[in-house]
Amino acid sequence: MAKELMWVEGTVSLIMAFVLYCLIFRFRDATFSFLNLFRHRRRSLSTVLAIVSGGVTIFLYGGFIDYSFWILKEQTIRTNIGHVQIYHQSYFDTANKSKSLIKNYAALKQDILTYPTLAKDISTLSGQLEFSGIISQYENETSSYFSGLGVEPLPALKLGAFDKIISGSDLSRIKHNEITIGGGLASTLNARYADWLDVMVVNTAGGQGALSLKLRGIFASGIKDYDDVAMKIPLETAQHIMGTEGVSKVLILLNNDDVEAFVARLRQYIANNHLPLIVKDWKETSLFYQQVEGMLSGIYFFIKLIVALIVVFMIGNAMTMNIIERTREITTLRAMGLQPWHVTRIFWLEGVFVGMIGALGSLIAGYALAALINISGIAIPPSPGQSIGYTAFIKTTNPELFWTTWVLPILTASLASILPAVRASRLNIADAFKFS
Repeated sequence: MAKELMWVEGTVSLIMAFVLYCLIFRFRDATFSFLNLFRHRRRSLSTVLAIVSGGVTIFLYGGFIDYSFWILKEQTIRTNIGHVQIYHQSYFDTANKSKSLIKNYAALKQDILTYPTLAKDISTLSGQLEFSGIISQYENETSSYFSGLGVEPLPALKLGAFDKIISGSDLSRIKHNEITIGGGLASTLNARYADWLDVMVVNTAGGQGALSLKLRGIFASGIKDYDDVAMKIPLETAQHIMGTEGVSKVLILLNNDDVEAFVARLRQYIANNHLPLIVKDWKETSLFYQQVEGMLSGIYFFIKLIVALIVVFMIGNAMTMNIIERTREITTLRAMGLQPWHVTRIFWLEGVFVGMIGALGSLIAGYALAALINISGIAIPPSPGQSIGYTAFIKTTNPELFWTTWVLPILTASLASILPAVRASRLNIADAFKFS
């Protein structure tokens, strides 16, 4: 993909350099080509409008998926995943997660937070303990399976920032006998704020652990399957009920988005200290994000392909009609001694100028429409597997979006003009003078 982008950028750079050369050293040819666009105003206008409509589509949809990727990324990272995760090396090789805990979590946390090349990029570091069991509300005679997560209450405010509290509040940093649960699980148990719930688990030693806990809050993450079973509990309480001082994983939230560089340094730190740990970034562990990104990127590529074909056919048709109508003009120029490559350049520049005007119009109209749409946003219904929709906007801060909207019309117009321009230069002079 990177090589293709380099090829496109290199081709467009050469085209723009040649146009600049013509404007400086072949100004008469450039002026003649530009003024020829006004000889058939309706045809030129329809061609430009077709390019602009396609370019605006690229700009708006590109800005939309940029925003969608950003909001989905932030939602993924801040729903108890973080930018980077650290696991025991056997975590993904066994179904019994209690046998693959990071047992020296406190020491590991201290070492990482004091390691200079790592600590400077870390915003939040927190351990989490995963466990499951049965949760009951005896007063209502209800019970359900739960998937519990032992979290540190203060870091959880950042790592679970996208969890919406719909009743009560977040976990207390002082009281360790309080929990929060998902909205779906609360509905199953018919539980409300301040109810006492009984939790039963199988601890790391294979025995049973039970505890009565007070419901402090009910949250909604927007992911229905998660909210139907989710329970959050202070890490110390989770470790107590599970009979361990370890954690299932360590989550790291960064100050920046330079995840690859941080992961490389973290892996080097683990290798230097011979620790039995592995590192994953947020994208590796987020299958849903990868699927959505692949789908939207595929749709975007298809839209760009359609726009490119429209531009090619419109430019090709307009240029062919121009050649037919200006056959005698072309042969007169050839009879006066104009070289074939000179004729080719004049007609090719016409196509390039149409592409440039269309690209500029696409940027202006696209940005204006994006600004109007962003006043109120776009209401997006819940994605598959989610229960909460969101308001989308057109993201216009990505330089790549402007570059794509500018490059695509120019590139396709330039390529579409080559064949008609070459045909114009190859007209037989004697036969062309007889053309009526």
